[in-house]
Amino acid sequence: MPSIDPFHALVLMNAVFASAAWCLARPSWPAAISLGVVSMLWLFFNAPIEGRTLYVVDAERGLTESDFMTLAGLVLAAVTIYRVRRGRTRTQTPHRSEVEGE
Repeated sequence: MPSIDPFHALVLMNAVFASAAWCLARPSWPAAISLGVVSMLWLFFNAPIEGRTLYVVDAERGLTESDFMTLAGLVLAAVTIYRVRRGRTRTQTPHRSEVEGE
């Protein structure tokens, strides 16, 4: 696991929160992609501020409290993609036959 200081881990955590806010405020593909990327980065660089270990895999690895932020970010990114795709299907122009009543 890469070594990182707490300051950079906090900056990355704030990037996750900012991307999540972007996804909630203005759902778009760039917002969902940025949230997915920073959530995955958070999984690998959260070591200084991980919290308690909830599930032990082996002596050096386990599931920690802050790992759930990755899961939440990826779920929110998926919901954002769903919202964007659903919004585009609603705003598409209707077919000519639907407009003319045929």
